[in-house]
Amino acid sequence: MAKKKANLSEFEKLSMEYLDLKLKNSSGSLKETHKLSEIRKDIARLKTKEKMDTEK
Repeated sequence: MAKKKANLSEFEKLSMEYLDLKLKNSSGSLKETHKLSEIRKDIARLKTKEKMDTEK
């Protein structure tokens, strides 16, 4: 159960960072736009890992 809380906090952290980057991108102040796709992929990896752990 501790793993889920650790993953949840990491998921929340990535989600908050992704939202922040999206807002910066929409205002035109984001220079490193590649970070958007990197974080989106990291979020997908976390979700996949969590799904695989629950199926076992």
